[in-house]
Amino acid sequence: MNLPNRQTAWLLAALALLWCVGLFGRVYWTPDEPREAALALSVSAQPLPLPLLGGASFAEKPPLTYWLAGAAMRAFGAQPAAARAPQLGYALLAFFAVLALLRGALGARVGAGITDRTEANTAANAAAWCGAALFATMMLVYQVQIWLDTDALLLAGVCLALAGMYRALSAAGQGEGASARRERWLGYALMHLGLTLAFFGKNFAAWLVPVLAFLAFITWERRWRELWRVEFWTCALVPVGCIALWVSAVAAQPDGAHLLRILFWNNLTGRALPIAMEAKFDYASGHRNSPGRYFFELPLYLLPWTVLAAYSLEAAWRGARAANTRRAAWRFALCAAFPGLAVLSLAATARSIYAAPCMIGFALLMALAIERLAVDSKAARRVLVGTAVLVLLFALLVLALNAALQWSVLRAPWPLYLLSSCTAAVVAAWSAGFCLAPAARRSPSTSVSARLQQFAIAWCLLLSLGLLCAGRAVNRTQDLQSLAQRVAWQAGTDPLLLWNPDETTLAWAQLYLPAGSWGSLESADTHAIAAQPARNPLVVSLAPGSWSREQWLDFLRGERRSATNAPTVANEPRLSAAGFAAVGHVERAGGRGYILWRHADGAVPQPGAVQ
Repeated sequence: MNLPNRQTAWLLAALALLWCVGLFGRVYWTPDEPREAALALSVSAQPLPLPLLGGASFAEKPPLTYWLAGAAMRAFGAQPAAARAPQLGYALLAFFAVLALLRGALGARVGAGITDRTEANTAANAAAWCGAALFATMMLVYQVQIWLDTDALLLAGVCLALAGMYRALSAAGQGEGASARRERWLGYALMHLGLTLAFFGKNFAAWLVPVLAFLAFITWERRWRELWRVEFWTCALVPVGCIALWVSAVAAQPDGAHLLRILFWNNLTGRALPIAMEAKFDYASGHRNSPGRYFFELPLYLLPWTVLAAYSLEAAWRGARAANTRRAAWRFALCAAFPGLAVLSLAATARSIYAAPCMIGFALLMALAIERLAVDSKAARRVLVGTAVLVLLFALLVLALNAALQWSVLRAPWPLYLLSSCTAAVVAAWSAGFCLAPAARRSPSTSVSARLQQFAIAWCLLLSLGLLCAGRAVNRTQDLQSLAQRVAWQAGTDPLLLWNPDETTLAWAQLYLPAGSWGSLESADTHAIAAQPARNPLVVSLAPGSWSREQWLDFLRGERRSATNAPTVANEPRLSAAGFAAVGHVERAGGRGYILWRHADGAVPQPGAVQ
């Protein structure tokens, strides 16, 4: 590994700290993480073609993420840190794939104020490392990489695919000799390996950004010959073969045809278009899209590098048209960033994480812009000061959040509070000093990469050590394991039945209750429990609603919610008609609560909240 300087080694250490705190210092947070963990646990013993949730096949995504997380849970225990362990590998793969892409795109050139080839190599290498660090620390990329879901593997696969794609496409400048053929073979092999990983992360939707980038680039550059390369189609046998083997395994299941329809029709077409389907597979009804949403939210995705990204778009307008050695790189960056965002904006559903693969193109745009900033001192000053202001504002926000939490029931131990707040204060002071110091007003052009790396290190410390108090507070409010234990204690030795459970309910039952001690019931199955009142099962139904602002304030002040506030009313008419009465209520902070029901012929009801 060719590190440009000692500061880059410190940057890698800061990134490692950032990833480790985000991945291994948390419980499962809703939404989605409990469900993903339960799915991984279901395939921890053997890699089934599809994971299971509540005993039913979960046909929303291919299983590679669950296989790897399940293997880690089998090796290290069914804990959140174990389930997220493979994601550290995804983050490293994404980082070094983006680094390879940037080094290939930047290369070394003489000119623009650099007259020595060794100096050019050093500048290009520093810009590439800096660009990779900016990618890894973007707010959206960091969110995706630490969240237990399939998007982290998808992002790593797309990074590898784009790095291989650019390598293969760049070989055109080397002619048709043996060296160019080797580069194309290696590039397309890496591209299709990345596409394979991306598919097994999140279905064919994972190919949106790389396929659009490839088609847009060869159209813009008029490189139609790439579509007929033997290297391209031969290497394509890798994803085709792997996908065919997995599809045949799914089809061999008793309901294989139905599962494949959910995978490749409901889950793909249903997210893009509002098509008719069963209610539980109606993906278009959730996370509704709105015109231009991704473009309006783009500045937030890019934090804290929004100012640099804005400058890079201005530079790309010139760079993509200028006839020089960087034109192809500028065009490739634009093709990787914008066609995917445009198509996503037209889909029926929208979530910020869907745009994460587009951030690879922005990382390349920013790395190319760093090279231009080396000869534009005024623009460099504006970019660096603007970035310092954003980091300063976020550090002040973290300081305020830590102080507010310390005066609430979610307060942290004082040593942890001091570590977290001192980190945020140091980052705030350093950022403010940079903005006000005379050195910022005459920032030397050759220090742009180094300065941005310093900001990346500060940002890593802020998101890791600075947010320790906030993370601990969220852990306490997201404790589903404690909720599951309280429900199990209420059931005792009696059967426990989940009434019309949602995915999160099935997830905590699958994660934290003994196998065989619980089951699930739909509304039509009331007679199955009403017919055996002597067994006196505990039926658990999801309580409607969430906490209001006043309830949150009461909780943060440490004021216990009274029993009269607990929703123990009979909100399930079918259960009431079958002879069941509400006997209690359990909930976690925020309002995810459950009403407990017993049959009237069984134990005497005991109304009231169970806190």
